[in-house]
Amino acid sequence: MKHWLPTLLLSFTFLCTCDRAAETTEAPRSEIDRPNILWLTCEDISPMLSMFGDSTAHTPNLDRLAARGVRFPNTFSVAGVCAPSRNCIATGMYPISIGGHNMRTMSYGKATELRAIGLPGSYGALPPPEVKMMSQVFRENGYFTSNNRKEDYQLRAPKTAWDDKGSKAHWRHRKDPRQPFFSIFNMEVTHESQIWQTNPRHFRIRPHFSSDTSTVEELTGVIKGAGRPALTVSPDDVPLPPYLVDDAPTRTDVARVYSNIEILDQQVGLLLDQLEEDGLADNTIIFFYSDHGGPLPRQKRLLYDSGLRVPMIVAWPDDRRAGEIDSTLFSFVDLAPTAFSLAGIELPDYLQGQAILGEQAADARKYIFAASDRLDGFYDRIRAARDGRFKYLRNYYPERGYYLPVVYREQMNAMQSLLQGRDAGTLTDAQAQWFRKAKPAEELFDTQADPYELNNLAANPNYADKLAELRGATDEWLAEVGDLGAINEIELVDRFWNGKEEMPVTGRPQASRDSLGRFLLSSKTPGAQIAYQMVTPGEKNPVWQVYTGPIDYVRGDTLRAVAQRIGYQESGVSIGY
Repeated sequence: MKHWLPTLLLSFTFLCTCDRAAETTEAPRSEIDRPNILWLTCEDISPMLSMFGDSTAHTPNLDRLAARGVRFPNTFSVAGVCAPSRNCIATGMYPISIGGHNMRTMSYGKATELRAIGLPGSYGALPPPEVKMMSQVFRENGYFTSNNRKEDYQLRAPKTAWDDKGSKAHWRHRKDPRQPFFSIFNMEVTHESQIWQTNPRHFRIRPHFSSDTSTVEELTGVIKGAGRPALTVSPDDVPLPPYLVDDAPTRTDVARVYSNIEILDQQVGLLLDQLEEDGLADNTIIFFYSDHGGPLPRQKRLLYDSGLRVPMIVAWPDDRRAGEIDSTLFSFVDLAPTAFSLAGIELPDYLQGQAILGEQAADARKYIFAASDRLDGFYDRIRAARDGRFKYLRNYYPERGYYLPVVYREQMNAMQSLLQGRDAGTLTDAQAQWFRKAKPAEELFDTQADPYELNNLAANPNYADKLAELRGATDEWLAEVGDLGAINEIELVDRFWNGKEEMPVTGRPQASRDSLGRFLLSSKTPGAQIAYQMVTPGEKNPVWQVYTGPIDYVRGDTLRAVAQRIGYQESGVSIGY
């Protein structure tokens, strides 16, 4: 006879006649043989590293990783800014197809600013019901998952997403050291804000991942309460792109970018050393990449290569393809399927990218695609397509200029130098181009002959065929994935929330029993992901487990369950029987 779990907020203890099953330390053979996957991610850098041709910064740890791995110089984000980019990484879908394209949808203390443009204080992207966080897919396939620590996914991650997250999250927190892991460490020292930030409270040089906090402090020179680290790269030695002013404030900013990369390299070294210390280097595939392109003006937030192109290194434990350069086009929408393929996980049907590596690798892609929409309080809409050489941009508001007065960016000295030069009329043509009052409806750049994308070829009849090809590829992409950027954002939220003033709430988990007396959990909300805890007496802060099937229970335990569809609010917690 089936019994339904009441949606109570009080705890009840399960009473039954079964004894606790004997716990085992033996991991399934399929789990033992699977590779660990470690993502070392950073923020806001283009391929400005020695292994990609720029030796300004000294990066011995990244050098050694590249020497035993494969470099992918044609790797691109799907957006030139962090939150939409991370939305894609987390779901394996293009942000424009699920409502994660505007920067940003979650307020992070900026609810007032969002309300000022007619939006609720916060809302989340709403993918189709079948979509799961990629980390949850790893969990469902026997992996331990950890994220240290940044999220910024344009959605609230459900409790099913991670075994361990936060400033201390680490693969070392696995209960069984033989369980395979998927672990991410987000190093934030290269973030745009660290160019101008002088308040130690806001430095992003944090030893989140270190078991010895003093180690990071010694390496970076950052002692609690002290100032920012000294520049380790001279402003006189930095290369400047032609679209930046060549003056002392700009050079100092660029030197800070490279100096922060050197700190990043030390943090990478700490993690590589920890992997060696734990005896895991022989069974771990390591990815290193940035969440989008560089932090400087006319880089971050734009769809030029300076905003999209990132360093990507993949290193295998057996050093296969060591030192190789692979020119394959690699999009961030391919990260989830590639990681699944390497782990031997069947690719979910909803993924919009393709596996680049592993047994499920697809044929090389012909194009990568990207999009830009609202940036803080400013709306623009641009779509991009790129093959191995040519970049196509479609500007939906050609009557608007490229430059958007994003207050956050204007704290940078390099940005202030550009604005001062604009007002004084002293900028060069390359520097002034960004401040045009209008822009062409279409742009085409030869990124090989014109790497800074300053010479628009769209009106050149010699390139008419290439323009038509990339225009058609863009049309096909938008038709295939759907472009929610065509919908007014206020109307989009109204659609997501079914016309209500608040984000929908996921239906509480309900429970029944099967013929063996095990618990079956469900939610009335399509696409709800259910997390549960089977709490033993006296146990504190147990990990939320992913519900994938019937749950055994024993006398004295307490079942707690919660449900959340991505893009909805979490349900209340159901407790007891």
